[in-house]
Amino acid sequence: MLWERSASVIPVYLLVSGLYGVARVPLLLAGLLALWLAASSGRLQPFVDALRDAASDSAPPASGDGSGSVDLGAVDPDQLGPGLGDAVANLLTPDIVGVVLLGVFLSVLLSVVVSAVGGAAAISTVFGLLTDEDGVLAAVEGAGTYWRSFLGVRVLLLAALAIVLVPIGAAIVWAVGLVVGASTGGVAASTSASAAAGPSAESSVLALAVVGIGSIAAFVAVLVVFLLFAFAEQAVVVDDVGAVAAVRRSVRFPFRRPTAFLGYVVVAFGALVVSGLVAGAASVAGATRVTGLVSAIVVPPVLDGFKTSLYAERPLPPTPEVAPPGERLRSAFGGGLRAVGRFVGDHPLANVASLAIVLAGGAIGWRATASLGVSLPVGSDVGNVFGAFPGGTFVNLAVNNWLVASNVAFSGLAAGIPAVVTLGFNGLIVGAVGGVFDPIAFLALVAPHGVVEIPALVVGGGLGLWLGGVGLGAARGRLVADEVASAIRRTYRVLLGLVPLFVLAAFIEAFLTPAIASLVLTG
Repeated sequence: MLWERSASVIPVYLLVSGLYGVARVPLLLAGLLALWLAASSGRLQPFVDALRDAASDSAPPASGDGSGSVDLGAVDPDQLGPGLGDAVANLLTPDIVGVVLLGVFLSVLLSVVVSAVGGAAAISTVFGLLTDEDGVLAAVEGAGTYWRSFLGVRVLLLAALAIVLVPIGAAIVWAVGLVVGASTGGVAASTSASAAAGPSAESSVLALAVVGIGSIAAFVAVLVVFLLFAFAEQAVVVDDVGAVAAVRRSVRFPFRRPTAFLGYVVVAFGALVVSGLVAGAASVAGATRVTGLVSAIVVPPVLDGFKTSLYAERPLPPTPEVAPPGERLRSAFGGGLRAVGRFVGDHPLANVASLAIVLAGGAIGWRATASLGVSLPVGSDVGNVFGAFPGGTFVNLAVNNWLVASNVAFSGLAAGIPAVVTLGFNGLIVGAVGGVFDPIAFLALVAPHGVVEIPALVVGGGLGLWLGGVGLGAARGRLVADEVASAIRRTYRVLLGLVPLFVLAAFIEAFLTPAIASLVLTG
């Protein structure tokens, strides 16, 4: 399924991953609002001053031009005095803490809703392909039809976990309290230490036993709950039932078809092992972002496809002969590059707006940090910052930037709001970093690869803004499901065209930028 029907599967799973950008919006906005509250109330400046004092006590100023700038790299953590701690405590006011907690709460709430929408889209795609339908169109229709039932399944899952974990947790808390009480009693009765030692020791052994057995019981209980709920989502889509009925059918599945259920357990365990091996190999190679790519568009569709086919008792319909891999790759990336050009020409306003948001965020970030009198050191060995052969860094950068562009693009389907926030926030971070670096050093470190990377990211943002218009049109009833599905397919084709650009930018950043920056900075 993943190889033969990749054009129907991968766009949907990228959409599912990108939709989590909706859940990040409250957290990002809360962080920015908290920072603004700290700055506007005068609480941020004492923190910066404390850092400046710590740097001044640790080392001489980074420059002798009388500017008062501080090299934060010279701060010795062992010499940080109580002033910095007081400055941090001064930042943790009720209004700032409340804003952050509200952002966390809203992000968690949205993540649950988004996971339900994404799950409905993913399983609908798989079942649509099993019934020889358009997978992307099935995702759009299924997300609107089944997301409430998927949300209900998640609520029931949380309730089941609470039912099995609360008693176990209470027993563990009781055991820990027993040890604490026995220890306190032993201290109070120190005049009869020999009498107190026995019960205290027995209580400790009992508590350790309860904690150990409770931990094992909790693990087993959680595993059983997840296994019993394993096919609830498939039941919602395949049987077209609500959350309660779907959970009942999922619970009956292991007893009704034990062989099929054991087959799923074996495949799921194998997928877990393979994922661990991939993560380990990627970590050794220094390309950890490959794990994120695999966990987004490889493992989930394979598991979902197997589970749905197993539950529905439907094999994947035969497909026409698939083109050779080389031809498919040329068509995907070559055609994708042409799709990038067409998108930029067809939707100039979306791309210009994307660039404007990034520039506005960058200007705000630079203005916020440039006046703080803080400088970050570039380092004396810029040319070898990534090592002698930064192959892992190259892969990491290419994969990460493409995933960022994909997430910005597909998250934009939610009225474009996540795309706007993400673009502005990324621009803010780049501008803030630029404000604490020497301008020449900053340009030397960013410009070589940025001339390719930044336009590609801007196009990703333009996709998100354009999809936001599509999402609004669908919400208002002006666009039908087939038009939304067509927009998702086009977004995927453009993202494929961005792959060569991000690969080129990553190659420059990993292999050439350090040498260029070293040449510029050292003369």
